[in-house]
Amino acid sequence: MKILHITPSSNGYEEVTLLANRHSKKNHLAVIEKDGEQFITGGFLIHDTPMTRAALDEIPKDFQYLFVQSFKSEPFVKSYFENES
Repeated sequence: MKILHITPSSNGYEEVTLLANRHSKKNHLAVIEKDGEQFITGGFLIHDTPMTRAALDEIPKDFQYLFVQSFKSEPFVKSYFENES
């Protein structure tokens, strides 16, 4: 499956082939193929759609990773539950 891949060290997004969502049961990094070589990555994997490409193309390549990263957020949740009844 062709997808877009972006990391802090890449110069903007790149088109790669997604081989597996996880390397193994213990290693949760995705496996991709780029230029005939296989890699394990922790970068962002984005569906390749015309709208996605158009949005990313409007942003300078140096800032694309930060733009995509800004959409990922971890909601704040208490690490324990206190019953306040």
